[in-house]
Amino acid sequence: LQFLYFIEGAQNKRTMLLTALGCVVALFGSLVWWLRARSPDGVRRHSGWEFFFGITRHEGRAVLKDKTECISEYNLNEMKRNGFQAYGWGHVGGGRRGIVICDPADIKFVLKDNFDNFEKSGELISIFHQLLGDGIFNTNGELWKEQRNIASHMFSRRQLRERMSTVFGAHSLELLAEIRSHSGSAINIQPYFYNFTFDTINRIAFNREVNALRGNERDRAFQQAFDVLQSKLIGRFLTPWWRINRYFQLSEDERTIAASVNTITDYVANVVDGYYDDDGLPKEDTFKGDQTLAGLFLESAVAEGRVTTKGYLKDMILNFVIAGRDTTASGLTSCIKLLCGEDEWQRKLHEEAVRCFGKEADHPLTFDDIVDCPVSKAVFLEALRLHPPVPLNEKVTLRHTTLPSGIRLKPHDHVGWLPVATNRMPAHYGPDAERFSPSRWLTGKHPDDYHYPTFNAGPRLCLGRDMAILEGQIALLTLFSKLRFSKVDGATLRSMRAPDCASDATWQSSRGRSLSSPCFRSLGSRRLTGPP
Repeated sequence: LQFLYFIEGAQNKRTMLLTALGCVVALFGSLVWWLRARSPDGVRRHSGWEFFFGITRHEGRAVLKDKTECISEYNLNEMKRNGFQAYGWGHVGGGRRGIVICDPADIKFVLKDNFDNFEKSGELISIFHQLLGDGIFNTNGELWKEQRNIASHMFSRRQLRERMSTVFGAHSLELLAEIRSHSGSAINIQPYFYNFTFDTINRIAFNREVNALRGNERDRAFQQAFDVLQSKLIGRFLTPWWRINRYFQLSEDERTIAASVNTITDYVANVVDGYYDDDGLPKEDTFKGDQTLAGLFLESAVAEGRVTTKGYLKDMILNFVIAGRDTTASGLTSCIKLLCGEDEWQRKLHEEAVRCFGKEADHPLTFDDIVDCPVSKAVFLEALRLHPPVPLNEKVTLRHTTLPSGIRLKPHDHVGWLPVATNRMPAHYGPDAERFSPSRWLTGKHPDDYHYPTFNAGPRLCLGRDMAILEGQIALLTLFSKLRFSKVDGATLRSMRAPDCASDATWQSSRGRSLSSPCFRSLGSRRLTGPP
């Protein structure tokens, strides 16, 4: 009451202004204290000044203005500054708190040993629901188990040998032909990889020839909307009021999201409608005995008497398109980036490719052709070690628990882990952990999934891991049977392509063809002499 009387009785505007300013400072100081008090025990805290509504200054600039590090780079550098030890954060807007970890023992505890105590957060599911719906990457519990059990039949060794390798081999030759056709001109190589993997996942999962690599505009429009949507959805993490923006279409980002969703929905409808009759029921003649992913889902549903709606099938399709397209395409882009300054490894890849192809250099490679091809596998795995397609991930705690490192967690605490940091820990990969060195994969000793969580780990280990590696190997060997690559002078290389950062860079092949790809920091340029 005294405070109110003071305000009411103040006649001097300056006094009122100073009083209001003092109240704001006091309130802000209380929030900072509250943030620090709420950070999880046993971990270093960010200074409360850096956080407001769960956003760091660095992360906000990275996504909204693209003037500093992208989110994954920021967290990697923060982890390095902290000696690869966990650090904590607080969230004013929701009264939440969380930690970021990279220790393999803690990761194993979260992803396997105490799996049932951690799940995808409701916030993350809500943010991505417009894109992923109730698909396998955006669900928990029984719905996730059901989709995983059905999809697991798609990725058997028999499928890899008899079906997938044939598709990869044929499309890799198309990829090589497309790149070689641009003699004397600069091109962006990363979209070629994304078009290549988009073609292959559509053929494998839905038996569709989409021809994105050959320039089908409808397929490319879908991919463009797909990429834009992923990027804009990431921005919702930095906008606590995004639901209001979405409902009233107040922001440009939300209007872009709505337009992209419409493009994707129209495209996927052409795929889904073919499996259903006019009454909205699955047509058995379109999928019975079909070994595609869509066929397996529908056949399983009919056999068990479950109703599979068009919306459910759409969600499944989009989730697996993301997995089948982005992982291998990102890995191949990383390979070209890292190999640009590595003459010796390019030579080894070429020699292995010549040995695999034999006398006939233009036939599609198969599963059996690459069984004994350790160099291409080592290069691909090493590229994914340094640049994992999903550099950070997150779950939420359901019950009180304590991590092996001693950090105590409460219900609703968020736990993020950084594959990009775990994969670079000197304690496990040696003093040269930051260096591109495929030879570390040729010793016969490979790290386990928790020291190399590029493909996740535990019950949610990536189903398509072997498929991605097989596709990456076949594509690399096909390309390096004819080409070697170098970066064009003056190209700017930035961090890996991801929804939170993008830029441009250029490479040049040994025959004068210029190849480029987004997103890397600057590297030294050098010209390579290539194989015939």
